[in-house]
Amino acid sequence: MDNNGKKSLLRNADCQDAVFVGLCSAALLVYSLYHHANDRNTGEWKTSPYLFPVLISAFGILLALSLLADALRDTRAAGETADAVERGARPNLTGTLAFVAASAAYCLLMPVLRFVPATVLFLGALFVCLGERKWRRVLLLSVVAAGAVYALFGLALNVRLP
Repeated sequence: MDNNGKKSLLRNADCQDAVFVGLCSAALLVYSLYHHANDRNTGEWKTSPYLFPVLISAFGILLALSLLADALRDTRAAGETADAVERGARPNLTGTLAFVAASAAYCLLMPVLRFVPATVLFLGALFVCLGERKWRRVLLLSVVAAGAVYALFGLALNVRLP
């Protein structure tokens, strides 16, 4: 802690996460670009097996920038007390176990229900666990997100979904 009660930037959990995600994403990006350039069987990006890792690393870099912005905002926020920091730093074991259980159920339901219905149920359960109580919003977000993923990957990119 600094003398004024603010967390230093390097001790901020969001900043640490941003550095970790940024480094992993940058490493994945370099790996994908290097192997795409040196692969004799891949000429175009649309047929390259390295396109998806490039996309994932781009989203990871955006996530790292977002986490860094949150960390900067937290360090600049006035009036943050040590009690509030301690309350926010406690792990949420119940939420973590709920997420793991929902993920396991999703993996088990995927072969039975197929991709879109299983994804709608999974996202709906996670939205409820995260505190969303308006059922219309939960249903709308779940259906739109599952439909968007299906449309993007299943229809536009012609990727086989489970």
